[in-house]
Amino acid sequence: MAHRETDTESYHLRELSIANTPGHRSHVMPPVTNRHRHILDVGCGAGQTLIASKLAPGGVACGIDIDSDALSLGRRIDAKIHFVRASGEAIPFASDYFDLVVSRVALPMMNISRALAEMGRVLKDGGDLWVTLHPPSMAVKDLLGNLSRLELKGAAYRMAVLANGMALHFSGKQFRIPFSRIPYESCQTNRGVLKSLSRAGFEQMNIRRDNFFVVTAKKSKPTNGTPR
Repeated sequence: MAHRETDTESYHLRELSIANTPGHRSHVMPPVTNRHRHILDVGCGAGQTLIASKLAPGGVACGIDIDSDALSLGRRIDAKIHFVRASGEAIPFASDYFDLVVSRVALPMMNISRALAEMGRVLKDGGDLWVTLHPPSMAVKDLLGNLSRLELKGAAYRMAVLANGMALHFSGKQFRIPFSRIPYESCQTNRGVLKSLSRAGFEQMNIRRDNFFVVTAKKSKPTNGTPR
């Protein structure tokens, strides 16, 4: 266990260093403004994104993750952030509370439809969503690496991830990968993401594909005073 904790700490401290280094090739951060007083990071790790965002005093920053070691590290680094062990498919916060929900490279490990529905639930009307995702090219690269090293189990898993991405693209659904530690992992396409966001009640969706696969959207506001 001590070795695992050390590995976890090293990884998350490295990620925190990247988040604090704008010129790093892996640096990508959400645009946090003064109107984002209540912020939630889904799949927060040790809270690297929240910590590096240099949030204004007086706001509320919360992070959820299923990795208890990462959360413990986050509490030691920044006691002002509220860390809770939970999954993105079952967010333990009240509806219509957050101004901004972010998720950096964590949504691809979840059941995307359920997670987006939960993110939409806890966002205020007109609240902002910012997520980074995995394009199919990443899964293909991993698959080719597995095959070149004759890692057949890893190759089979990567093929399942690709198949899940195609299922999300064409049907908007994912299947459970059997015997997997991450049962719903998938890669994402523009079409699959936009359809999933629309079904979850988001609008003003935007996709940026350069060094990163970044998606932003807003929670739809009720029209004509009609409650949701």
